[in-house]
Amino acid sequence: MNPPPPYDLILGLDRADPKADLCLLDPHPGERRTAVIDTAPEALWEWLAELRQQHPGARVGLCLEQPAVHLIPFLEAYAWITLHPINPLTLQKYREAFVTSRAKDDTKDAEFLADRLLTHAAKLPAWAPQDSPTRARQQLGTHRRAVVDERTALGNRLIALLKQYFPQALTLCGEDLWRPLATAFPLKWPSLAAVRKAKPATLKSFYYRRGSRRPKRLDERLALLARAVPVTDETAVIESFVLRVPLLARQLQQVVRTIAEFDRQIAAAYAAHPDHGIFASLPGAGPVLGPRRLASLGADRERFAESAAQLQGYTGVAPVTMRSGGSCYIHRRYCGPKFQRQSFHEYAKESLLGSRWAGAFYLQQRTKGCPHHTAVRALAFMWQRVIWRCWQDRRP
Repeated sequence: MNPPPPYDLILGLDRADPKADLCLLDPHPGERRTAVIDTAPEALWEWLAELRQQHPGARVGLCLEQPAVHLIPFLEAYAWITLHPINPLTLQKYREAFVTSRAKDDTKDAEFLADRLLTHAAKLPAWAPQDSPTRARQQLGTHRRAVVDERTALGNRLIALLKQYFPQALTLCGEDLWRPLATAFPLKWPSLAAVRKAKPATLKSFYYRRGSRRPKRLDERLALLARAVPVTDETAVIESFVLRVPLLARQLQQVVRTIAEFDRQIAAAYAAHPDHGIFASLPGAGPVLGPRRLASLGADRERFAESAAQLQGYTGVAPVTMRSGGSCYIHRRYCGPKFQRQSFHEYAKESLLGSRWAGAFYLQQRTKGCPHHTAVRALAFMWQRVIWRCWQDRRP
């Protein structure tokens, strides 16, 4: 028999935009009812006030599907509600166990979420928000990553436009189109005709002021301009590009400034965190990977209290074993938070330069015949044991 549920009221919430389907289940009499509510903060506040009035003092468990966008930050403020966010794949597999046709309905999904929490409450981890300093570091890192991706997208878009009417700019601007020199060039000379009007001394001054001072590189760029042939002389074609390319250059400049501000705030939050000394002591961590390690583990030691295997499985670094009959197959884990897994992978690679032990372990794996990334992943697996022990003991 299943143990009695730990809650007086169980809620299953299937979120859509802009409404949510609810299943309210009272375990003791076994009653259940469904409802549809608005997900606007004002409507949620009214619903929660009414729910508390109807069930004063009740222990409420709420199961919902991730990503929950603004619902989890909103609901976690209510101490009388325990949240159990689950992976969408978990709900899908649970639904398919009972609905072989794979038909989907929001109201039924809310009931499945409530039933899942009713019968498997002990196996569904409750949501435990991180402390404020750790949360600030996590949010800064997440949004910085998104802004860096935006910088990459803008750079690719700028490359695509320049190739269509001014391909010489890809050499004149340098390799990274987000750097100050590269963004300043199309703002000053957005077309080949415009840059040809500039004097060689003006061009040299432009490059010199922005740090490109190698005489050989300057001569190569001037020689390229001297023999450059335009893709087209059609003014009607060029004018549209001349309007759009400077826009992308300005956007890149703003994105670069925003990333610099993120870096400043991340450094300040990292230095002020109580666990700074632990993660700063890791060889090869530095000002980028050190804060990422801290954000991955947080400050709640109970989260991975049992063993390092919890951390290794959560981050997706631990491999997966598939056994069936007489066969056994081990492969890398595909599910997991990709950014955290990538961060540990990158840290393991960087640690090769700062740790003789890491270098010896990597060489051992390569000697066994492991490819580069497999060896780095194995090293990340070992590093997580070391980091977990230091983190649990609060020792560098």
